[in-house]
Amino acid sequence: MNIYDLKIAETTPGEIIANGVVITIEGILVVFAILILIMLTIYAMSLFSGNKKPKTKAVEKATVVEAPAEVVEETTVDEGELIAVLTAAVAACMGTSTASVNIRSYKKVSSAWGNAAKREVLDNRF
Repeated sequence: MNIYDLKIAETTPGEIIANGVVITIEGILVVFAILILIMLTIYAMSLFSGNKKPKTKAVEKATVVEAPAEVVEETTVDEGELIAVLTAAVAACMGTSTASVNIRSYKKVSSAWGNAAKREVLDNRF
């Protein structure tokens, strides 16, 4: 007979379950400790890498096509107020003053993301 056979024969089912729970908790703690170490390592590497975030000047190099602005229109918004907001947004994106931007027309557009979300909600109901 082996010493391990004697030890297994002497344990009760309660002790076996308790040992299993302890081993499970230890395993979970080890996994999370390793994940925290990986997270800290990645954070430290980002601090010492020297790579900076891209500056906004790269946006200025992009060519701006002057086309009618397309936004979603709300029924409670005043037309003049909406045109003012659109003009300010386009001028901010272009990096110019609002005097150089002229909004001629706008129309409500539907977004593919919005349609997909509506479909998903309806699919989950049935």
